[in-house]
Order: sequence, then C-alpha cells, then structure tokens
Amino acid sequence: MKIDYRNPIPLFPLNSCVLMPNTTVPLHIFEMRYRMMTRTALDGNGLIAMAVFQGDRWRQDYEGNPPVRPCVCVGYILRHECLPDGRYNILLQGLNRARIVKELEPGTYRRAILEPLELEPPMELDLEPCRDRIEALLADPLLKQWSQVQAFNNWVSREIPTVAMLDQMVLALCRCTDERYRMLAEPCPCQRAEWLHGHLVKTRKTFYRAQSFGRCVNEQGIALN
Repeated sequence: MKIDYRNPIPLFPLNSCVLMPNTTVPLHIFEMRYRMMTRTALDGNGLIAMAVFQGDRWRQDYEGNPPVRPCVCVGYILRHECLPDGRYNILLQGLNRARIVKELEPGTYRRAILEPLELEPPMELDLEPCRDRIEALLADPLLKQWSQVQAFNNWVSREIPTVAMLDQMVLALCRCTDERYRMLAEPCPCQRAEWLHGHLVKTRKTFYRAQSFGRCVNEQGIALN
C-alpha cells in the first residue's frame, strides 16, 4: 500500500506496544478520542501510526499530549469490529517505518506529518548474505530444539521476503519496549539482521552451557531450569 506522506496521519501512542512493519497487533479501542480516530481512519485510508511514549510524563498527563518518541510505525486497519457501545476491536498491520516531522496542533486526537525512514525497499539480492547467515543458525541442531526456532523455520520455509522475516523474528525476540523501539528506529535491514544473528548466537551459547548440566527438553523446547 502506498502512503501519501503529504497528509497528516493519526498518532496512537502507547507505553509498551511497539508495532513493526510486516507484523500485526490486535487493539481494543475504548477511549472516546481514539474511537473517533478509528472511525475517521475507517472512513478514509485506514492508516494509524503507532507511537511510543517518551519517558514517564504520560503517567501524569495521559489525557493531554505527553511527548512521544520520534520514530513510529504506520499501520493499516486490516480488520475491525465495531461494538454496540462504540468501542472497536481492530487488527493493525504494520506497513512502514516513519519519523515524526511535525505534530499538528492538538485536536480531538493527535496527528502528525511524517516522513519515511526507508526511502527505497532493499533488493532481495542485496539481503541474501544476511538471510543465509540467519538460516544457517536456524538449522543448527541445538537451536532447532527451541520451540521458537521451530516457528521461525516455518516462516523461512514459506520464503517470505527477508525484511518481513527479520521484522517478525526481531519483534518475537526483543525482550523489552526499549529494545523493540530501537529495532523499529533502525532503518537498515542489515543492522537488524546483525542484531538477530547476535541474539541467536548468544541463545545457542546459553543452551550449550545448559546442556553441560544435563539436557532437559519438554514440549516447549529446551528448559533451562
């Protein structure tokens, strides 16, 4: 889907929910201002930019416009359900990384002018070395006992584009909001691949050390305790 960045896009800031391109997130919309935001988006292009609060001011000023971090993910409302009382359940699909250029004057809900972080989609050929390194690790016999790697190998077998594969795996493995946001704000897929490779290498080392104390595997994969 092509995004017209000349027009303002609604901002939906949360504290701990980070959306990435090529992933989806279910959201329950209950606040009046965000009900209007959702209704307006559904009547238009269906776009909402997921943002992350900056610092803790949102705890005291949630009803206002507390600061948000500069990088966002523009998402598209893939599915929605309007409940009888006006609330919404939506499934938001991440499309593009973007940066806030200017937030507009406060209205019923927040809107901003954005600019894309990734101007040109990378060519699959250029990402082939990154993909090969990741796939080689996913084929490692020790890591393959980890249930999460089993899911990753299913994604690889479907031959989804490398950037989509990276975003899905990175989001699944990031342990905290700050780490997820750092990967959202990283425009270079090779750098995201480097983070993913390093995380898998560390995980393998942890599993290897655990095996020295006796191997314990259950239906979820390797248990470390």
